[in-house]
Amino acid sequence: MLRAVRHQKHAVSAKKSWNVVVFSVGGTKLAARTEDVGGVAPWIEPIPVPSRTPFVGSMLKREKDVMPVYDLAKQLHCEPEGESLLCLVARHVDGPMAICIDSIVPSLHSVDVGQIKTSRRDDCEMLGSFEDDGREIAIIALHRLGRRHQDDVRP
Repeated sequence: MLRAVRHQKHAVSAKKSWNVVVFSVGGTKLAARTEDVGGVAPWIEPIPVPSRTPFVGSMLKREKDVMPVYDLAKQLHCEPEGESLLCLVARHVDGPMAICIDSIVPSLHSVDVGQIKTSRRDDCEMLGSFEDDGREIAIIALHRLGRRHQDDVRP
């Protein structure tokens, strides 16, 4: 029993920072926990499909994988920027999802847990936010992206 308590305290004290991927959509910097990101690749043209799921209206086929495209830019009321757009693969609870992001290559950051604040944004599922170079960067919950909107449209 005592050994388990010591191990638990060690695990809690070891988790003092979050590793995040910082990316951009429509010129707005956002972040996601690294465990929620499945990769980044060049954007390819998606295939439109009929859908009643909010912000999902197309599919992306990459090699043998087919995944829904989550239109994060539309949800944030903007358009992706750049010549060579990128595809961020989200590790969603319902399976991988593709998200079109700006052409700026994402970067890895380590954020001290004490720096993470409650996010004031309500247009997307957020885990919090942190400040970097004087700018607030929201941390998006990619693993549950769109779940709130799905719950709103279900009978």
